[in-house]
Amino acid sequence: MATGMNAQVLFPTPDLYDSGMMNMYINAARETARARLDNFMYYYDKAVDAYNDKQWNNVIFYVRKAFETGYEDKQLYYMRGVAYERQGYLKEAKKDFKTALKQGYEDAQKALDYLESKEKQRK
Repeated sequence: MATGMNAQVLFPTPDLYDSGMMNMYINAARETARARLDNFMYYYDKAVDAYNDKQWNNVIFYVRKAFETGYEDKQLYYMRGVAYERQGYLKEAKKDFKTALKQGYEDAQKALDYLESKEKQRK
């Protein structure tokens, strides 16, 4: 950076923010959001298929990938909770069921009740 009396501080000029430039940024943001949603839906579908096929490791993997897109879904939390429960990870299952319930997935309450009865049987 130049110093001294002749140094100038350059500020962005108004034409930097012209409508063409702004449209370019807006379109890029839309494309990024669309790609994220497409990725979410891809992994959502893969998670559902894995759930229906009782491939519990794949359910966990695809739900994690779906959530990495920045989107969430109460049914995915529930499905991952079931996958965790089937693999014996009860603490993780309980956490996902609680999240699904908070987001309005009412079947998660039945799953939580089942886990609690299972925990009581172990004691």
